[in-house]
Amino acid sequence: MIKLVRLSSGEELIGDVKETPDGITLSDAIILIPAGEGKIGFMPFMPYTEASDGISISNQFIVFMVKPVQNLIDNHREATGKIALPPSSIIL
Repeated sequence: MIKLVRLSSGEELIGDVKETPDGITLSDAIILIPAGEGKIGFMPFMPYTEASDGISISNQFIVFMVKPVQNLIDNHREATGKIALPPSSIIL
């Protein structure tokens, strides 16, 4: 399930979360970066690794996890998927 995760370091990540007994495994993780004027930038989290099975994060470093708004979920899917999704408000 796609969730927004706040770490104790202050970083906010969005990705596919699988809960484990000691924490979570986060796949397709993207870090959210404030871009000013109420905008958010996306950057792959740990792009220089070969963590194709996800990144394990211990519960001690997780402040909270929440379900993000649908627009953020759509943006995550677009950023991590192979197929670009059309905007939800297309006028034909």
